[in-house]
Amino acid sequence: MKKFLSALLVFLLTSGSVSAQEVSTAEILKRLKELEAKVKKLEEENKRLKKLLEERTTVVSRKRTKNIKVEGRVLFRFSQTEDIKDSQGKSVYGDRSNGFSVRKARLKVRGRLNDETSFLVHIRADRGSQVELWDAYIKREFSSFPLSVKLGQFKVPLSMIYLKSGTKLWLPERPLAVNKIAPVWRDVGVEVEWKPAEKAKLIASVINGDGWTHDKIYNKERGYAYVLAVDAKPVSNEFFSWRLRIGYETGRDSSEKLSYANYGAVSVKRHLWDVETGLTLKELGISFEGGFLYDNPTDGRDDNGNPVNLGDAKGYYVQANYAFPFVRNLHLVGRYSWLDPNDSQDDNHDQEFATFGFYYLLNGWQAVLRSAYVIANERHGKEINNNLFVTELQLLF
Repeated sequence: MKKFLSALLVFLLTSGSVSAQEVSTAEILKRLKELEAKVKKLEEENKRLKKLLEERTTVVSRKRTKNIKVEGRVLFRFSQTEDIKDSQGKSVYGDRSNGFSVRKARLKVRGRLNDETSFLVHIRADRGSQVELWDAYIKREFSSFPLSVKLGQFKVPLSMIYLKSGTKLWLPERPLAVNKIAPVWRDVGVEVEWKPAEKAKLIASVINGDGWTHDKIYNKERGYAYVLAVDAKPVSNEFFSWRLRIGYETGRDSSEKLSYANYGAVSVKRHLWDVETGLTLKELGISFEGGFLYDNPTDGRDDNGNPVNLGDAKGYYVQANYAFPFVRNLHLVGRYSWLDPNDSQDDNHDQEFATFGFYYLLNGWQAVLRSAYVIANERHGKEINNNLFVTELQLLF
């Protein structure tokens, strides 16, 4: 394009009555800007005509196939619980395995049908299980308005730390309070995202409220769950950044992963508040993340539809990340997480975890080594010897 503009400019200058030597620098710059504006206008017109042609034809252009991307993830893990029998064969993360495992094996296919429509299909075979559909959605963006609509199966858009990609977690698993209270699962529904400002967005979602399992993707109880959230970066500059996300979920929730299942409830009506934040001090190489979750469940029901009385669920976490100055790509991390899933009972489901570890970026986030030691404490009831050591290697392709 630059060669074309230069040649055209030389032609215009030499073909006029005024010689090149008599043309001032200001005149040259003026003509060059005029030419650039005309070329830009022609490019926009060409783009518009191509888009119009695509909309009016039923022939799929080969060009679209170039937008399809295949991605994958393999996560190899070694874990050792202090006394796996005492903890009923499960680690504090809920893994049934102890020793070596392929914790995650994922495959994604994503692409764009055009400038405004994209899709994602995500399957998994974690821990050697059968292949399962994990994400499957279509997303429509609008160039004329800062709005997007997502349809299909996707992460419930509530918790900041859950929505953060698992490939970029500081520690092997997410915080206890988030895992036990927030809806950390996929569901089927509609999500709308609106960006009223460059660093702020509003999210609203209507989902089945059944969560997800491999044998059902439907609304069993004919009720719905509703999620509202605001996500903003009030400060973001070269020195530090601050992110804040506030979410609320209400409506019927019947996911099999509910922590209330420990008390016989398989279905509840949620009134869940989630406040999470992140702060990065760039010059010091220090980052912090933290959150508080509070749920006041009502209308709890068991398998037979009988009422179950539940107390409030609440928990919080704080975690820190320090980029070690003397060893490039080495990060030291620590976390404290506290949980009371039912404040009407004092039992061994009331827990607090202290976690210490590190991660080392072998090749950015594409190849990462993580390691951590979890000190698990049951705050009431019988103490369980379930402290955990875990090391894992992640590879993205």
